[in-house]
Amino acid sequence: MAPADRALFGGGDEIDAEELAKLQILNKEEAVDEALKQFGWDGKGAGCIVLQLCADNSAATSGQFLVRGTLASEEFKTEAAKIWSSADAGLQLSINIPAGGNFKFSEGGMCSDFMGMEEIEHCITTGGRNGQVVMHADYDTRGVGNFCIRLVCHLQKAKAKIQLGYTILLYPGSTEEVLEVSELAKSASWPGLKLVEGEMPLIPAAKSPWRCPTLPLLLTGTPWEDEMITPTAEEMRAKIGAIMSTSEPGEACKTRKALMTKWRRYANAPDEFTPRKGPMVWPPQQRAIQTGRPSADSNKHVSTVP
Repeated sequence: MAPADRALFGGGDEIDAEELAKLQILNKEEAVDEALKQFGWDGKGAGCIVLQLCADNSAATSGQFLVRGTLASEEFKTEAAKIWSSADAGLQLSINIPAGGNFKFSEGGMCSDFMGMEEIEHCITTGGRNGQVVMHADYDTRGVGNFCIRLVCHLQKAKAKIQLGYTILLYPGSTEEVLEVSELAKSASWPGLKLVEGEMPLIPAAKSPWRCPTLPLLLTGTPWEDEMITPTAEEMRAKIGAIMSTSEPGEACKTRKALMTKWRRYANAPDEFTPRKGPMVWPPQQRAIQTGRPSADSNKHVSTVP
């Protein structure tokens, strides 16, 4: 596990004023997409960080990792019996992979919440060219159970920019059923069956270095007018670092049998479960040198709107 390239964390202390002016958002829904488009986002899968600011914008009360964009261009298809051993022979499971914005990251890290099958566009069909859709009411009689999925992101090795690896894992059973196996299932490293994996950038990338390779979107408590009040750059970097330090790859098993074997093993011997380590770690944040024009309150920074 290697540290990130230190060159990505050089430069001055403050965010460039022109870039800063594009970072304000007033909600975490469509405003996130609109802000990212100002930095050239093309709609493909990408990760970003949002900092929630207090009422007067002088401090960051929390930070959150988000994913936006398309994560897969094709449906995932497999035999239903590979997910549920009780499924009738010949049944097929098809899943339309959700876009990044459908995944919620309420725990503050880079692993999403579980998403239940009722939230996912999917279908079960009988085999053959003229396969028929199995109605949900008939799932039990056809041996089809529940499933849930989760998006797990982690830092990848990168030189010129930060890249994120991601895996969407499927877990046989509802969220409640998975968590009943073991409390360890909350960990990003808890094994699942791979639906999709890939890489995506962490955006927006900072064009003017500020000792951090990415820029946070800022959910302001009060909209900016003549001045852009923000937390200090040091505080913002610390919030970003706290999120990125949660980087932890997911573990994908190739078969249901292998997955169930690991679940039983970890449920019976929790001490044998160890969170996985990724190929890169976010470096510890060094104390910044205050620059720019500080306000009377030294814990915030004030810039003039360009």
